[in-house]
Amino acid sequence: MPNTEIITALDIGSGKVTCVIAAHDEETGKFRVLGGARADSKGIKSGMVTSIEEAAHSIRVAVEAAEKRSGQVASEVLLGVRGPHLYSMDARGRVNISRTDQEITAEDVANVIDNSKAFSLGNAIEILHVVPQKYSLDRLPGVPDPIGMQGGLLEAETHMVLGSTPAICNLIKAVNTAGFQLAAEPVYTLLALGELVVEEEEKSLGTLLLDIGGQTTSMGIYIEGALHFSKELPMGGDSINKDLAHGLGTTGGWARELKEKYGAAYSSFVDKDKKLTIMKADRRTKAEISARDLLKYIQPRVEEIFELAYEAVQKSAFPDLAGGAILAGGGALLKGMPDAATELLQLPQARLAHPVLELLDCPEEYLAQPYLGAVALACYTHAGDWGADSQNSHRGGGQFRRLWQWVREMF
Repeated sequence: MPNTEIITALDIGSGKVTCVIAAHDEETGKFRVLGGARADSKGIKSGMVTSIEEAAHSIRVAVEAAEKRSGQVASEVLLGVRGPHLYSMDARGRVNISRTDQEITAEDVANVIDNSKAFSLGNAIEILHVVPQKYSLDRLPGVPDPIGMQGGLLEAETHMVLGSTPAICNLIKAVNTAGFQLAAEPVYTLLALGELVVEEEEKSLGTLLLDIGGQTTSMGIYIEGALHFSKELPMGGDSINKDLAHGLGTTGGWARELKEKYGAAYSSFVDKDKKLTIMKADRRTKAEISARDLLKYIQPRVEEIFELAYEAVQKSAFPDLAGGAILAGGGALLKGMPDAATELLQLPQARLAHPVLELLDCPEEYLAQPYLGAVALACYTHAGDWGADSQNSHRGGGQFRRLWQWVREMF
């Protein structure tokens, strides 16, 4: 493939490890997804490694299956991270322009963003991303792009995503133990996902992005064209599976299948007359239940997930979101989730996530919610090629780069 870069993206979630291999045409900027695969997350809990060997095995299984489907061989991967060890904060930077012409350059913009990181971090905390939100020039706010303008004082408001050094380091070690190197610094999966599925108009109006995973839910608020708030919620779709398994006395596998095939967030999406035959936990005894019986286990957990998100939105500085909500991740596939989100989040509308990139050529299989995070990661490093504002996001600070380089050299 002349002038084509092969990209392997790895989204490590709490329930599944997802790998997508894509080709990026460097002349046209187009992305073509060649293949992908998913594997059960062993040795991983809430996006964090509990066993490097087991996590490495899960990674190896997912990548090798994606290699077979794509016909490519992976050596380096783009790593997406998520989980409760991540958190965010806002910061502000400022630089004086002392040159005679006082014309703002790209270097000045980089300097003011770096200045926003000028505070003390604990030894076990790393900055993954610094997302510029807005600029001010000579105290005049609302300057979208100050490059080329003149002024003596440049200020920037930024949104930072931070994470636990040990948690990130253990993920990198698991990737290395699986036999792969990192192609770049780790990426917060939600940030990449936002570039793939949130329209520019939605970013301006104010929109909530929810990525509902197995054990955690990632949330981000876009407003005024940029990410202004992000948070990891300690609950996901696996809580529904556990309640179903416990309440019906069945296995986790049966509970997951029942939820995916017959479950719903609202009674109007369930066939009240449908009878289901389930296998009990002893794997021998069978029982008959009504499809409506599933609701009493599913609805309370759905409500709890959205209540956590609603509380976080209300506590943020951005409670009014005219763009509504976008639901992504495997947990968003439950029938009636957009309707439940609209009501419980008290927003004007909600929709399922789908790619908004015209430059993406992707088979239908990999447009499914469970794959979107990995697809987004594959596109993210070239986000600037298709004009995404948030790729102006600066990656982690110098301390993080040194950590990443050290791990690369060790393995």
